[in-house]
Amino acid sequence: MSSITPFLNPIEWFRAYRFNKQNAKFDKSSYDLELYLYSMILNNNMLHWGYFENIDVEPDEISLKQVGEAQHRYANNILAQVADKKHPVLDVGCGMGGMAELMLDQSMDVEVLTPNKNQIAYISGRHPELTCHRCKFEHFMPAKRYGTIINSESLQYITLDEAFRKVDESILPNGRWIITDYFRTNDNARNRGSHRLDDFREHVKQHGWNILVEKDMTRNVLPTIRFVNLYIERFLEPIKHYGFEKLRFKKAWLFYLTGRLRTKINSKIVKERAAVDSERFLNDKKYLFFVLEKSAD
Repeated sequence: MSSITPFLNPIEWFRAYRFNKQNAKFDKSSYDLELYLYSMILNNNMLHWGYFENIDVEPDEISLKQVGEAQHRYANNILAQVADKKHPVLDVGCGMGGMAELMLDQSMDVEVLTPNKNQIAYISGRHPELTCHRCKFEHFMPAKRYGTIINSESLQYITLDEAFRKVDESILPNGRWIITDYFRTNDNARNRGSHRLDDFREHVKQHGWNILVEKDMTRNVLPTIRFVNLYIERFLEPIKHYGFEKLRFKKAWLFYLTGRLRTKINSKIVKERAAVDSERFLNDKKYLFFVLEKSAD
């Protein structure tokens, strides 16, 4: 009886309505639950896919330690392209600050940018000396120009027009823009959460950038994608099934009333699995590493 008491209390219904209204304002850019989950699992402040040299490694042979090593390898590949050590680096979409920490270890002058308030709080707590900008890149008002700007898996969240405009405002002459991200290779991609590669190349040309480095890293990130898919299949799905069935046997009435919620949870998992479907990824996208240089006017 105590389990259903809140359902019979008008005050609890009012509180539930107010709580729902407050949480309806949730902004994914300010608190990305998926990224938070990944950061807790990996526990190394890195939120990108990583770079595997052994592209044929089987997912069940990969350990969390190997994923962490792949992420550090990925970050070091980016940092090797930072040619200007005299001027600051801006890490756009810095995640939990893992790459910025590597730059600090190498005595680089780095600043970070993210709209995520929890990431800013976490980074500021670990590195109070680090300049943190809490905003979307589109709204960033640079007080200086940067020798290098990095977009590591963050360009996909910014329109190309806004990204190129803002980088043009923020970069020094002959500065470098380092980009690693997914790009759609066709108009029929089932997951459209990234920029078309042809559109990106056109913007590069229109804005007067030179491509110094272009590397296809698709095969090198696939082991991580397969690893995540394995964890969903062997852990997340069975745990979800266990939880639902436990609820059905222990609280059948609540199981019945939460049918729509369970449907939404199932749909969310299907969507997340589609994002880590390696065959679909190969058919629809490429993961590319670009180093662009801005010519002096």
